[in-house]
Order: sequence, then structure tokens, then C-alpha cells
Amino acid sequence: MTDITQPIMLFLNQTILFLPNLLAAVILLIIGWVVGTVIGRVAKELLVRFKVDQYVTKKRPILKLSDVFPLIFEWTIYLVYIQAAVQSLGVPALAEFVSMLISFIPGLVEAVVVVIVGYGIAEYVRNEVEKGKLPYSSTMAKVLFWLVVYVAVALALPLVGINPTLVNNILLIIVGAIGLGVAIALGFGLKDAVAEIARNYLRGKRRK
Repeated sequence: MTDITQPIMLFLNQTILFLPNLLAAVILLIIGWVVGTVIGRVAKELLVRFKVDQYVTKKRPILKLSDVFPLIFEWTIYLVYIQAAVQSLGVPALAEFVSMLISFIPGLVEAVVVVIVGYGIAEYVRNEVEKGKLPYSSTMAKVLFWLVVYVAVALALPLVGINPTLVNNILLIIVGAIGLGVAIALGFGLKDAVAEIARNYLRGKRRK
């Protein structure tokens, strides 16, 4: 009987010792959920009240500061409390994984700020080009808008640890294609004017 009862007693003792840690982890998770939810709601209310989104663009933005930053604040607090809960359980691998997620957040915040600022600049450039009422101003405005957004995304990727080489190469191809298209368009558009200038120049030389 001793050989059978020893493992059972050992299991019961370990379970009894583990229960306080489990209870502490559950309490930490509940506190983290409450604190994160409250701070997220307060942050959203403040950003909406001070109309922060309108500083980026007057139009409806793709990314709203009032949506993004409260979410980041919430999950930062959640992860901090999750890390504390995991540490209380004594699971080093899981605690290390949560720490890695927390260390990723500052870069994510910087990337989001870069993209949102880039979006605001893109909107400004598009509005200014459209106000010019030049030929093809609407098309030029859209091209410049997405070009600025693309550059902002390319700048944001390294901040979250993503290699931007492919994105940069695609950007170079796009810029080159746009430049070539503009050159061809100007060439066809100005060929008559250049020919006229050349004819006038040759006539002037002959008269001399």
C-alpha cells in the first residue's frame, strides 16, 4: 500500500502547493482585465473629446488614433498582468514569450505613429494637388497620395522588425515606372512644340 499511496500523496501535496499560485494568477488576470478595460475606455474618450483624429485629416481616416492607441494601451496592460500571472505560476518559457510580446509594443507604437503621420501628409498633398485644378490633377493627387502612404509603410516596417528590402525594391520599381511614364507622356506631348522650335531655329539660320 505504501508504494501506491506515496505518489498519490506527492501529487496531492504538489496540488495543494500549486493552488495558491493558481489563485494569485487568476486574481492578477482579473485585475489586469479590469484595469486595461478602464484605461482603454478613458483613453478613447479623451482622444475623441479632444478630436485628435481631425489633426491628422479632415476626412474619414483609414486608421483612427482614437481606435488604435486605446487598443495598444489595453493590451499593454493585459500583457503586463499576464506576465505577472505566468511568473506566479512558475512557467519560465511562457513568461519569456509574454516578455517578448511586451518588448514588441514600443516598436509597434512607433510604426503606427509613422503610418498615421504619413497618412496625414498624404492627405495634405492630395488636397493641395487637387486644389491646383491642373490637367490630370485628380490622377496625380491619387498617385502621390498612395506613394506617400507606401513610403510611410516602408519606413514603419523596420520598427516592428520586418526587413523592408522587398518593399523598398517595389517602391523603386514604382517610382521608376512613374518617371518613365511621365517622360514618355511629356515626349509625346511636347514633340510638336519641339519640332516647331527646331523649324523656327533653322529658318533663322538660313536667313542669316
